[in-house]
Amino acid sequence: MDRSTSSPIDEQADLAAQQSRRFVIKVSVGILSILMGCALIVFWIYGTETHHATRSSTWWPERGRSLIPPTATDITLRRDLLDHYAFYTVSEAELNAFLDRRFARPGEILDSFSERSPANSETIGNAIGPLGWVVTEDTVEYYYSASNGGGYHYYHDRKTGRTYQDSAYW
Repeated sequence: MDRSTSSPIDEQADLAAQQSRRFVIKVSVGILSILMGCALIVFWIYGTETHHATRSSTWWPERGRSLIPPTATDITLRRDLLDHYAFYTVSEAELNAFLDRRFARPGEILDSFSERSPANSETIGNAIGPLGWVVTEDTVEYYYSASNGGGYHYYHDRKTGRTYQDSAYW
């Protein structure tokens, strides 16, 4: 039998094999594209920090944006699934006025200035949080919790006005 000639059955089998390979390649490329897209979205959400001049220019939903004083400037944000972190500059008086309004329970008058505490002496000089905030001797801390278990921690350097915020949602 001459190998240079092929039967229609052989040609049909070759064509089916080629179509099968093309289908597998197309499906593989599609799956790889979806995985790459998901990886890029996860990196964008969890692996990047964004910088904003003011609170109004942030891309966060109102749930997160409402935890940053409206007068804050020079804002750096980082967001996780249930947490967010921020650096910004705000005066202590503006921060206290914001905290008093934001965290007062209905019918209660909050005095955040009197509730603040000095930084823990063991943390002074150490970086904390994913943004690397370094606690100074001039740092004061504010901590509030929500009825749903969320926690809001503000570290404020009284001399520079730089504030680090660590907020967790539930």
